[in-house]
Amino acid sequence: MIVTLCIAIVFVVTLMACVSDARSLRIPNLYSVVVLAAFGVAYLASPENFQPLWNHFLALGIILAVTYLMFMAGMMGGGDSKFASALAIWIAAKGVMVFVFWMAVMGGVIGILTLWMKKKKPFRNPPPGSWMAAAQKGENKIPYGIAISFGAWAALWHGGLITHQLDELFKIIH
Repeated sequence: MIVTLCIAIVFVVTLMACVSDARSLRIPNLYSVVVLAAFGVAYLASPENFQPLWNHFLALGIILAVTYLMFMAGMMGGGDSKFASALAIWIAAKGVMVFVFWMAVMGGVIGILTLWMKKKKPFRNPPPGSWMAAAQKGENKIPYGIAISFGAWAALWHGGLITHQLDELFKIIH
């Protein structure tokens, strides 16, 4: 039950990160801290639901290295890098490719949407500092936190952690 609660917390935090990133192109560091803390609590409560701990830290390290290089190249923000790394610890090394694949797919969708907004300017008065405002000004900024969250949830579903927790929850309900 604790693992399910921690997953629910992470889900809420990813939704908050998506909203924050779309509104301000920022992901607060606190979101990454909460995701990491939730993993620590879930792992300590039920290690049998997870891979060996080193496997989770390997995923964090791989994603941190890749996203840090992207940050240094100006392709991604620092908050995006920290948030992706924090979510990667939940996925473990076996889910990294699924995470990266679906993050890239959703990033492409958001990129296409940004180009469309840049060209069509569909919003009359977008909120200042928002993704919509940046796109309509001709900037190439995208809220990659949305893509990161989507990739993480796809990897968690693919890895079976979410479906296992849903099965456990349904057992409790019945």
